[in-house]
Amino acid sequence: MKSLALALTLLAALLTTPILHAQTRCSTDSFGNTTCRDSYGNTTRTTTDSFGNTTTRDSNGNTIRGSTDSFGNTTYRDNNGNTVRGSTDSFGNSTYRDNRGNTVRSSTDSFGNTTYRDNRGNTVRCSTDSFGNTTCR
Repeated sequence: MKSLALALTLLAALLTTPILHAQTRCSTDSFGNTTCRDSYGNTTRTTTDSFGNTTTRDSNGNTIRGSTDSFGNTTYRDNNGNTVRGSTDSFGNSTYRDNRGNTVRSSTDSFGNTTYRDNRGNTVRCSTDSFGNTTCR
């Protein structure tokens, strides 16, 4: 769940901000809820229901709801009418497209580090430490 929460946090940032400069750290509690905080003080919290649907709320009152279809494709909708659709290929690389034409692609290397690139040239790299905390820069 942590990677999904992180992806949602990064997607929200990459798709709404021209350049992502903040460092983001995420942690998951014993209930499976993931909280992410960036260096600007923004916070997101992601919960997952028994059907696998996710809800991410940020500290500004925004909400992103996510669901996955039987083919493994994901759809995320926020409370402002924006939609992001995601798919993952057989190599584990993911592509997310929003309803405004923005695209974010992610890939994970053999060390478990994930790189997110958007269609404007922004790149975010994420790694997870031995305690399970994820940091993105």
